[in-house]
Amino acid sequence: MAQQVLYVDPAQGQDNREGRSTNQPLKTITAALRLSQGDTQIQLQAGLYTANSGEQFPLVIPSGCELVGQPGGGRPTAIVQGSGPVQHPVLGSQVAASVLQDGAKLNQVTIINTQAQGIGLLLTEGRPQLAGVVVMKCPQYGAVTLGKALPLVQDCVFEDCGTAIAWFTQSKGQFERVFCQKNQTALLIQDSAAPLILSCGLERNVTGIAIADTANPVLRHNRIRQNQTVGLTLTGQATADFGQAEDLGHNIVHRNGTVDIKNDSGRSLVSCGNDVLPQRIQGRVDLIASARPDPAAVPPILFDQPASWAAGKPVEPGGAEASESPSLPQGSIQFSDMARHWAGPFVDGLAQARTVAGFTDGTFRPERSLTRAEFAALIVANFPDVPEQTAPQRFTDVSPNFWAYTALSQAQRRGFLSGFPDGTLRPNEPITRIQAIVAVTNGLQLTGGRVDDVGIYRDRAQIPSYAVDALSTATRQRLVVNYPDPIQLRPLETMTRGAVAALIYQGRVAVGTSTAIASPYIVRPDTTQPLFSDLTAHWARDFIQGLAAVNLVTGRQDGRFAPDDAITRAQFATLIVNAFQPVPIQPALQFKDVPSDYWAAAAIQQACRGEFMAGFPDLTFAPEHPLLRVQTWVALVNGLDWATLPTDALVLSPFADASTLPRYGLQQTSVAITQHLIANYPDRQALRPNQVTTRAEVCVAIYQALVALQRLPAIASTYVV
Repeated sequence: MAQQVLYVDPAQGQDNREGRSTNQPLKTITAALRLSQGDTQIQLQAGLYTANSGEQFPLVIPSGCELVGQPGGGRPTAIVQGSGPVQHPVLGSQVAASVLQDGAKLNQVTIINTQAQGIGLLLTEGRPQLAGVVVMKCPQYGAVTLGKALPLVQDCVFEDCGTAIAWFTQSKGQFERVFCQKNQTALLIQDSAAPLILSCGLERNVTGIAIADTANPVLRHNRIRQNQTVGLTLTGQATADFGQAEDLGHNIVHRNGTVDIKNDSGRSLVSCGNDVLPQRIQGRVDLIASARPDPAAVPPILFDQPASWAAGKPVEPGGAEASESPSLPQGSIQFSDMARHWAGPFVDGLAQARTVAGFTDGTFRPERSLTRAEFAALIVANFPDVPEQTAPQRFTDVSPNFWAYTALSQAQRRGFLSGFPDGTLRPNEPITRIQAIVAVTNGLQLTGGRVDDVGIYRDRAQIPSYAVDALSTATRQRLVVNYPDPIQLRPLETMTRGAVAALIYQGRVAVGTSTAIASPYIVRPDTTQPLFSDLTAHWARDFIQGLAAVNLVTGRQDGRFAPDDAITRAQFATLIVNAFQPVPIQPALQFKDVPSDYWAAAAIQQACRGEFMAGFPDLTFAPEHPLLRVQTWVALVNGLDWATLPTDALVLSPFADASTLPRYGLQQTSVAITQHLIANYPDRQALRPNQVTTRAEVCVAIYQALVALQRLPAIASTYVV
């Protein structure tokens, strides 16, 4: 039997039609559901589907029925907003927007339920499927999975909900590439639920994942970052499959508010192959090393092939500067998961030298941590001609049959690694950032540092005393690459594959075996010297040089910065990406005037997907058009998620031309003033919102935003309002 197709348009439709053509659509989803029989696809035109348009909530999507919104860039334009009573034996009396039965499908639709204690989606039985769905503004739950339901949820976004997704009773299912942000709790898993959570982004919520009772989910390849209180918490008798020796977790749990992992349950959590900082853990968490080396951690030329190059001579401090490329390469062309990754150019450089490899699926997995053994393998492969400096040493925890025995032995004799006072080398421990920097510096026998060079780092108090000399040399020799903030060293954090690649590549540059790469994240200690010839008396000089000092802006080839020149939308997008590295919130967009080979195509995509910028209704971006001052403020406030910050109702009153502000920028401009992002030169009382913004004005706004984020020190200026 052929699939039945019904069409719905809340603006042009009528429910007294059959709805079988785009010219004769139905008005409501409710009517289409009544007409659906067996295998039915209901195609929704863009628009708002509410009780006012005739919908009866909750919408119950039966087995075999699929609701499909309009494909395209941005968020789904078919918006279902409403709420209706639901009675469930577990949840009791609830109000929900929609209920999906076994085999029901929802694709490219936005779901909203703003009613108090509202639920977006109920997944109560069988195998419902969601793809490309956005669920938002649901005060209680974005989605609830119950009973023995096994939903398949892919490429969805949950935001601004009480709990984004909750699992109860014995529910399971697979949740893949789901992004949860700005919720009270991203994932709540309790009772005996056991879903598979795969490649999800759980960021900027209050709590990342809460696991309770006897729940036991499987967590693989997830990013649990920047949540306000805790990344992962366990209570009751809950636990999780957080990686095994033969099946590593590859989860990243970093930079959450009070603690990254908190285990208050009666069971130990075993973590194997995850990027986790031990000092950010509370409770019983066993950090277990993999029983086998990561195949991508062992370079292909290791031991079985002669090196195809000879080591050069060390350069003088700062000598790499002269050969740096004026362009900034973006991302990797070698690995599928690094197209926009900050370490992409460094990884590609090592891949071309055949001293690093990726995984069989074409990925590199740059955020995965490395063990000391894996680090030794990379060191030996990249610096094969370094002479031996010390006598061989035996370690109690490295047997001759250990997979990396030879690499560890060579790294030790060449001065890259040393053991611990108890006679161990600890090959399966993650290597920290400061350990890796010291290792490369000492092994290459680099010199020329000044102790005061370490003063550039904001967190210099965390630098161990034994590392100060080596770090000063590494800083002077341009070995140190810090992302996202060049002056934030984070010395005790675990080193990632991407960061190690950057460090080793810079070591190769220092000894003359690789060509220098321009990157805003390479630390340069000489920050006090004038950088540009045309800034001597410029009102924004300190802000521009402050950004240049942390490698966020560069000048022209003639040594000028051209502060009063206009900045284009493409140039602004590039600066946004360099400064803030926005995480993708929206799907990729296709602009008619930005071909894939355009110089700023990657930056434009990242800025738009991170909601800093947007295109125009005709699907263009206008990359060469100049940016207006008000557009700068709107972009920063929206992208940094500051639009809802409180402002004084009179904040615009001091400005004579406040009435010229466009309506779309009123709130954002008020916030920008409150956050001190705006500089008005020469007239402090003139906003000039519709004038073309200059390179200097943008630099001030970016710098002030970084001050508000506590990434840069404040600069006094009479022109900042």
